[in-house]
Amino acid sequence: MKLLLAITFLYTSSLLFAQDTLRIYKWEAIQKANPDTILGIDASKLKWEKIPEKLYSFKNLKYLNLSKNKLKELPLEMGVFKSLKTLDVTKNDLDSAPIVICQLPKLQKLHLARNRISSLPACIGYLTDLKVLDIWDNPINTLPEEILKLKKLEAVDMRSIMLGPHFQQKWEESMPQVKWYFDPPCHCVE
Repeated sequence: MKLLLAITFLYTSSLLFAQDTLRIYKWEAIQKANPDTILGIDASKLKWEKIPEKLYSFKNLKYLNLSKNKLKELPLEMGVFKSLKTLDVTKNDLDSAPIVICQLPKLQKLHLARNRISSLPACIGYLTDLKVLDIWDNPINTLPEEILKLKKLEAVDMRSIMLGPHFQQKWEESMPQVKWYFDPPCHCVE
């Protein structure tokens, strides 16, 4: 009887946890799929310079990986992804933080690392569900004050960025609930 109860508990538990699992499909594998059934896409390492129009038909996405492409911008059409929770555009050719991110209200994880972004838009304060902001190895030397509105923010990665001690101290003190990842401060003029 105890064995039967244990098996029933394990089976029920696995069903509950399975609902939280998100299946991520490679771009090549979903070309003939019904866009309404796909919630996660990995379109990394495809050498895209521009996002294909077909991507916008997957409006229910919760996860989108566009890392390691050659994107110079993220178009406003990406605003269709209202359910998107994770966006990874690491290692592209972005010169500025895409303003379209502010149209993604459910975003929880934003990976902008290894681009050439020098600043973040003030509208980032609208991303009230944001938990992780990864901007390491970008030439950012300032953050918008609107980041203070992000009450759910848990971690910000700013490693590989030359930042002085006053900058680091200001943000660590302003948002002590956030785990800040900095390299040792530089001895540079602030």
